[in-house]
Amino acid sequence: MIKLNGKSVSPGIATAEAYVYNPGNHIVPRRSISGKEHDSESRRLQRSIQTTRRQLKAIAGNLKDAMGDDSALIIGTQSQLLDEGNLVAEIEKTIRADHINVEWALTRIEDKYTKIFQRIQDPTFRERVNDISDLLQRLQRNLRRNKGKSTPSLSNVILVARDIAPSEAAYLMSRGNLRGLVLSEGGETSHTVILARTLEIPAVMNVERAHTRIRSGDALIVDGLSGEVLINPDNRTRQSYHIKQEKYASYLERSRQVLTLPDRTLDGRDFTLSANIELPMEVDLLQSYGSVGIGLFRTEFLLTDPGVAGSEEEQFQIYRNLARRVYPKPLILRTFDVGRDKQYGTFAQHPEPNPALGTMAVRLFLKDPEFFRIQIKAALRANESGNLRILFPMVTEIEEIHSLRRIVGECREELEKEGKKTLRETPLGIMVEIPGAIHLIPHLENAVDFLSVGTNDLIQYLLAVDRNNPSVSHLYNPFHPAVIRSLLEISSAATAINKEINVCGELAGQGFTALMLLGMGYTHFSMNPVSIIEIKRLFTHVHYKFLCRVVRKLRTFSSRSDAEEYFIEQMVGKYPDLFTQQSLF
Repeated sequence: MIKLNGKSVSPGIATAEAYVYNPGNHIVPRRSISGKEHDSESRRLQRSIQTTRRQLKAIAGNLKDAMGDDSALIIGTQSQLLDEGNLVAEIEKTIRADHINVEWALTRIEDKYTKIFQRIQDPTFRERVNDISDLLQRLQRNLRRNKGKSTPSLSNVILVARDIAPSEAAYLMSRGNLRGLVLSEGGETSHTVILARTLEIPAVMNVERAHTRIRSGDALIVDGLSGEVLINPDNRTRQSYHIKQEKYASYLERSRQVLTLPDRTLDGRDFTLSANIELPMEVDLLQSYGSVGIGLFRTEFLLTDPGVAGSEEEQFQIYRNLARRVYPKPLILRTFDVGRDKQYGTFAQHPEPNPALGTMAVRLFLKDPEFFRIQIKAALRANESGNLRILFPMVTEIEEIHSLRRIVGECREELEKEGKKTLRETPLGIMVEIPGAIHLIPHLENAVDFLSVGTNDLIQYLLAVDRNNPSVSHLYNPFHPAVIRSLLEISSAATAINKEINVCGELAGQGFTALMLLGMGYTHFSMNPVSIIEIKRLFTHVHYKFLCRVVRKLRTFSSRSDAEEYFIEQMVGKYPDLFTQQSLF
């Protein structure tokens, strides 16, 4: 038996035979061509494009049948890239300018975009290069006369791959026959991982050399709880995992019982749990976690599809559908959060000396509002059921809020002039994620309708720490005295002006920090959907007043390690059964 370790990205336990998926790395021919051959190469490209269009249409159909209309957005980007023509024009230009064959032109362009996206720090945006790479590789395969090997139709196996392109993942997973997924590489926000979570397929990623160390036919156990992958386990291990599966099934059953409980602590403090989503199709997950709303819809994904991003009507349809599906719970729509490390398409900026402190989010909105106005008008129209809210990220000063409200008002007037006179009032809120915004809160009683705390960026800016930089990530700690005091100040200030405040950063979905936030007075939390059940289990088994007493003591610590140790000791001491491994599964 061999044990491999990786990162759990979709919970559950799967046992089945392995299928190692390796499309193969074909040698791309480089051939110089004469001017007379330009037209023939263009015709070869167009034939490949037509074949690719048919394939993408078929995959989109499979996804819609399995998961609904919204799921097709995963590969809609690729279809749009072909339809809007800029990428195709770039391929044609490269062929003619450099006098090279289509295959080599595709390789050159893929290398170019890979290098561009590798410079992006934000992992969500960095992984969007997979859409372009996937499309270009599909065009490559369709150029080859034998078309290479077709995508297999798999049944009751655990798929093992180095990484897997979005369209391939969509095809394989939508068939409903995969038991588990093991990837050597990839990112937590990739479309493949989101698909696995939505379809409840246990998945582990970043398993070093999994695709070369595992062979097709090997017996596998994929532990999507611990991140372990076991190759050809012995009988004793199989038996122990059988027991673990039963415990996990029991845990899921208890979790379903938790969902029936009121959203209330043992001593009567009400709370609200919502979900953070990036893709509209993720709303399907929410049905498994009870009736919860969407506390943060990250709309940046729409920027990967220029047609959708530039179309008021298409955005309107997406937003309205989401609002209807979670009604009467809220849908909080965050406007495009671009800039910094998120240089994307329409919003690609000239390099700035320090982009983390440069033109971003609402600063870009106010500098060039026309594209954002499309999104605002779509959102205002989509609020037919009255549960949609608009959230603006990275606000620094009250003048920005006044300008944003003015633009929203102008958008409303334009829509009314167009005959859309039944628009509901749409609440407007801001993200508190820049430390300076904390001190604005006492002045916002008449300026905003609600607030959301983005703990990820707030802590990074507060401590001057990039949490994705391994050299300094150990300094990113929510128990730092400055973080504790800032979070307490935000909660107190929001209460003083009687504004609802939502926490939508990662701290909301992590057990001990979520409990700390609850003790600080926060009652609205938004998190990764897979965290909702566990956080509700914790919240419904603790006393709010006890949490408040423990949190008040945290103010007195000057050391982050002392504060963290004290808080955990108090929690485990008071509720020992709540944190035992057995209670998890």
